[in-house]
Amino acid sequence: MFSRKNIYTALIIIILLGAFLRFYKLGNNSFVADEFLDINSSYAYFKTGIWQNWDFNFEKVNADNVFQARDERAGVYKWQVAELFNFLPPTESTARTISVLWGILTIALIYFVATDFTKKKMIGLIGAFLFAISTSGIEFDRKLRMYAMFLPVYLALSWLLFRFLESNYKGKIGFLKKISEKWDINPLYLIPALAVGILSLATHQLTANIVFAVGFYLLFWTVLNWNKNKSHLNKYSVIFGLSILGIIGAIIAIPKTVVSFTAGLTFFTSHFEYARISLSDYTNGILAFIFIILGIYFISKKQKMSKEGSFLAMSFFVVLFSAIFLWGRNVGNQYIFFIKSFGIILIASGIYFAAEFFKENLKNYGKKAYLTTIIISLLILPNYAYFFETSDNTYNQTSQSSNPNYRKIFTYFKKYKKDGDALITRNFRNYYWSGAKVKVFDFGGELSKEKLSVAEIQDIASQNPSGWFIISTNDETYISSEAVDYVEKNFSKVSNPQVRGDVLVYRWGNQK
Repeated sequence: MFSRKNIYTALIIIILLGAFLRFYKLGNNSFVADEFLDINSSYAYFKTGIWQNWDFNFEKVNADNVFQARDERAGVYKWQVAELFNFLPPTESTARTISVLWGILTIALIYFVATDFTKKKMIGLIGAFLFAISTSGIEFDRKLRMYAMFLPVYLALSWLLFRFLESNYKGKIGFLKKISEKWDINPLYLIPALAVGILSLATHQLTANIVFAVGFYLLFWTVLNWNKNKSHLNKYSVIFGLSILGIIGAIIAIPKTVVSFTAGLTFFTSHFEYARISLSDYTNGILAFIFIILGIYFISKKQKMSKEGSFLAMSFFVVLFSAIFLWGRNVGNQYIFFIKSFGIILIASGIYFAAEFFKENLKNYGKKAYLTTIIISLLILPNYAYFFETSDNTYNQTSQSSNPNYRKIFTYFKKYKKDGDALITRNFRNYYWSGAKVKVFDFGGELSKEKLSVAEIQDIASQNPSGWFIISTNDETYISSEAVDYVEKNFSKVSNPQVRGDVLVYRWGNQK
């Protein structure tokens, strides 16, 4: 229906749209949550060549680093951010640019993988478009976090493993050809799969979930082959058996490493919220789920590509079920983000199947029915309302936003602080009082065992004649309720347009 030129023209337009949605107002919103940890460690690496924590307040490495374990996490991603500081200043826009670039790459990768799995370029285009305007895709591609890189790397790893299992070697290297013919695999993909696997593990430990997805795929086809051929010996059973032996060997040889990947597993959890989060980019989760089922049916039955259909389905559903029933971590969109590409490919396939169905059954309308179905689906399914929110999305940050505008808050603090003022706050946000050289009393964090108490606040105030107490509502987890009450009664609350939102700013001592 469309020429190759038109297909690639459409893909370029989609990529440009995705790039615009990711670069537009990239530095408008202040850093939030773990972005502070990543800017601190990335900048420290840029300045010292060592993974540690940078203190922007005193413009040096933080000697009291309670986040040391976090500094080295996802170093392969943060190294790219650090390298960018050689050419551009360490602004929010600069720090987030690496994520944007990975997001743009993901749009093209989804087109390629979707086209390869389904042999339909239109499905590739639909999938690329769905990710280009994906609300979670845009949000994570505009944050200083490794998740923007993890999704495409994990997707590439999955594709390479599938091609290793299900494609034939067509080269001229003798021993590779013999292996391919004997075992019906393509060994040419094994080395790049190992390389990308290492890269994926270095990006995030959630890579380990591929063991569940591929394992169930192998087991599924082992059973089907047994039912069909009444033989237990085939490539699926052999590879599955070798994988089990490899896991047992790893448990014996490197138990600590294995534990680091399995420590987050807890049987019989009930994180059903992940079911909603996995389809949160769409106006109606039920409709999105229907398209997923249609996509599986289309690829497996209509295209007669049951292996591609089952692999995509298991890459999505097996990990989703693991998140619901096995993951012991807190529920978060960031943790399930990496499998959304598989859902997108299945939804795109479902939309294409619906379009083909109406084309075949409304023959008098033909192409019009086909295009109308695709256009209507792409108009009603994605959550376009997100882009019109004025207070709480990745483009706008107001006092009604869920995350405080720390840039405004600490700009106000730097403007009105006096010499000798102390500051009680979460010190990892010191990017926004860069160069202030103020004495900071930190609290909270992953390693915190006790909440900030009234006695500690009284002790700080007694030793420092004046100071500030600045917390967001998220920080109240690390502060006793008695301490909050004490501050409200004994400190002066600051009321100013720059410090509105889910944040509390107080002062004590001389305020002239």
